[in-house]
Amino acid sequence: MNSIDNALRAIHILRDFGSARISDVAKVLGVADSTAHRIMAMLVFHGFAVQDDDRRYRAGPALSAPVLSSELARDIQELSLPTLGALANRYGETVCLATRVGVHTRVLVSAEPEDPDHVPERTGNVLPAHLSAAGRALLALLPVEKVEHLYRSTAAEARGSRLPDREYRILLAECDSTRRRGFSLCLESINKGISAVAVAVTSPRTPPVAIVVSTPAGRLVELYRTPERRAPLFDARDELAATLAVKLEPREPPSHLTA
Repeated sequence: MNSIDNALRAIHILRDFGSARISDVAKVLGVADSTAHRIMAMLVFHGFAVQDDDRRYRAGPALSAPVLSSELARDIQELSLPTLGALANRYGETVCLATRVGVHTRVLVSAEPEDPDHVPERTGNVLPAHLSAAGRALLALLPVEKVEHLYRSTAAEARGSRLPDREYRILLAECDSTRRRGFSLCLESINKGISAVAVAVTSPRTPPVAIVVSTPAGRLVELYRTPERRAPLFDARDELAATLAVKLEPREPPSHLTA
C-alpha cells in the first residue's frame, strides 16, 4: 500500500506543479532518490509522466486522456483477444491492440506469451501517437492535411500538441515509410529498451485500430526482417479485420474513437 500511495502522490506532484526532478519527488515523498527514480520510471512506462530534454518529469498523456467506456470498445477488446493471443505465442512477445484518440494512442487490450522474457502487459497505456508504433500506423492512414491539423494548426498550438519543424518532418517521413512497407516501427522512441512494430486494421464497422508487437529493442529487427517473419503479423491483421467486419453489429462509432 505504501508503494501505491507514493505513486499516486507522485502523480499529484506532476499535476499540481507541472514538472519535477527526481530530487524533488524524493524530497516530497520522503524516500531515497533511487526509490523516486523507480516510481517515475513506472509512471513514464504507463504514460502518466514524460521526461523532457532537461531530464525533468512532466505530466504525461494518461493524465488528460478521455474515458473509453463505449460498448463498441468493449466488443473490439473481446473479439480481438483470440487473434492477439495466438500472435503473442507465435512471436513469444507481448501483443497489444490500440486505438488513436486525437494525438494519443490508447492500448485497449494486451496478450502476453507463455515465454516469461517479454515486455510487460500494457492495457490502458496512453502514448503520444507521433512516437508510438500504433500511432504511426494509424496516422499513416490519414491524408497529410489531417495530420497537419493535428500537429501544426492553430488548434494544435492551443492544445499544446504542435510539433516543432524537425519532429513534424520526422513524423511525415515515418508515415511515408509506413505506407510503403505496410507496417510502422517504434525504435525506443518512448521507453528506453522497448521497441515495437505495428500494422493498422481497418473494418467498415469500427474505427481503425492497430496490432502492436512490443519487444526488447535488441529483438526488434528479427520480427520484421524477412517476409516470413512478417507474415504472422499481416495474417493477424487480415484475420481481425474479417472478424470485426462479420461479428460486429452495424453502429455509429463514438466520436472519441474517430477524432
